[in-house]
Amino acid sequence: MFKIINQLFRIADGFAVKIKIAFVFSFFEGVFLNMPIFGVFFIINKIMLQRITLQDVWVCSAIVIGGVLLQYLFRYLVLVYQSASGYHIFEKERIRIGDKFKRFPMGFFTEDSMGHVSSVVTTDFTFIETWVVFSIDKVVKGCISATVGLSFLLYMDYRIALINLVIISIAIVVLNKIQKVGREQSVIRQKTSEELVSAVLEYVQGISVIKAFNLTNDKSRATHEAFIKTRDNCIAFEKKFIPPNMIYELCFSTSIAVTVCLSMIFAVKNSLSISTMLMLVIFIFHLYTPLNALGVFSANLRIMEAALKRYEDINSTAIIDENGTEPALNNYDIEFENVSFAYNEKDIIKDINFSVPEKSMTALVGSSGGGKTTIVNLIARFWDVQKGSIRIGGMDVKDMTCEGLLSHVSMVFQDVYLFNDTIMNNIRFGNPDATEEEVVNACIKARCHDFIIELENGYNTVVGEGGSTLSGGEKQRISIARAILKDAPIILLDEATASVDPDNEKHIQIAINELVKDKTLIMIAHRLSTIKNADQILVIDNGRIIQKGTHHELIEEKGQYHDFWKRRMRARSWKINTAID
Repeated sequence: MFKIINQLFRIADGFAVKIKIAFVFSFFEGVFLNMPIFGVFFIINKIMLQRITLQDVWVCSAIVIGGVLLQYLFRYLVLVYQSASGYHIFEKERIRIGDKFKRFPMGFFTEDSMGHVSSVVTTDFTFIETWVVFSIDKVVKGCISATVGLSFLLYMDYRIALINLVIISIAIVVLNKIQKVGREQSVIRQKTSEELVSAVLEYVQGISVIKAFNLTNDKSRATHEAFIKTRDNCIAFEKKFIPPNMIYELCFSTSIAVTVCLSMIFAVKNSLSISTMLMLVIFIFHLYTPLNALGVFSANLRIMEAALKRYEDINSTAIIDENGTEPALNNYDIEFENVSFAYNEKDIIKDINFSVPEKSMTALVGSSGGGKTTIVNLIARFWDVQKGSIRIGGMDVKDMTCEGLLSHVSMVFQDVYLFNDTIMNNIRFGNPDATEEEVVNACIKARCHDFIIELENGYNTVVGEGGSTLSGGEKQRISIARAILKDAPIILLDEATASVDPDNEKHIQIAINELVKDKTLIMIAHRLSTIKNADQILVIDNGRIIQKGTHHELIEEKGQYHDFWKRRMRARSWKINTAID
């Protein structure tokens, strides 16, 4: 329990003080919870001695009423200081981990990790924020009540107190067994939850492919099996807890029975007063109510412990710009010096060198899988190189913060992602402080203003998650408008016209021309006709630069670029044979 409390305090920041104050109030609540019992003991003792007076009744009433009022006062203060603390803490943690995600290497976000990440920031966080403060409060109050109660037993009769102390010690041993089962099963339970989230994500994200290839039954079966596994593990989780939890509760039932029997025996033998015997019989049922709940809440605590451990594992992932600084660049030349990069021990980029002068255009061409996209991603520092250095304006990108670096870079790739928000807000991602007029001007340059104003709500149209309500060409033009609005000096472009229809291609090409004016441009080229005027063309093959030069120079070399160009020319000259035999 103390480990969980320490973990909670580490992430609670300013709320830690409020939770600690709530624990203090919880202590006093536990004390005054037993105060009415003292009043009853006082009045019963007076009755048995036949010395009760009206004043005694008033004293007893004052103790009982005062105890109840003070108990509820401190309960109110506990709720004021701890109520909703879990929600505030984990609202802050969701934002914090979201900010860290931007600074994680892209290798962290693999298909295998997405279910894990989604499970932690949704299922785990929801469970913890709902139960953590409440469960810890119940455990703390139970321990306080037990301590105060045992002290009261000791005051009334040391023999009964010692017997109950022995039984409570046995219960603590059993509780440790429950904790051990909880630690083992909670890890399995949370892992199963992660697998279920992964299965659901895969099914939803791949639904178009599943339907297109009639795989609905196969994938439904896999998702259904994930649900079945989750159900079975949750049932197993509960079954594992039943035996030790029953023994734990049996300890208290035994203690109550033993206390009642021995109290009466001691009273018959005149070693215990009748008034004390009556109080013991009344009080013993009250003593174990909060302790009985510990067995139930211990399961919640162990789930929280496993959930917090999973979160701390993510939170401890090294960020790539921990020692970075905000760059003050005088120019935007880009240099690759002896750069090598491997992903999962597979060499992707192998000792490449090239430079891109400021305000020039460099095109990357080559076969798929050769490393073109990796080069662009390394410039944006989505990954860090294992060998060599990448410099912008003479400064190593490893010495920059991610935000500082990306403030100088705009990226437009084939796979455009738009958020489930208005078109206006999606474009403002390029510059959150932009005015509506600036957004419209960017859209005019990107050739998307006309189709936007034809939509029912114009710029306030919500595009759906991923931009699902727009065509591919429309999304591309909006992404270019976003980049134009950002107005960064470096443009990284995965040729946006590669997979669009001719009409959209014309508009997108005009928009790109507006985007790249007076910029340092690195462009992954799929259509060689778009890079004839590039200042330099790099031919990438198997992670190496095998050719470098202008279009005319590379045509003269008659290497791989020459072969690409010849195939492109043959493809452009084909015709449909309309002759009829």
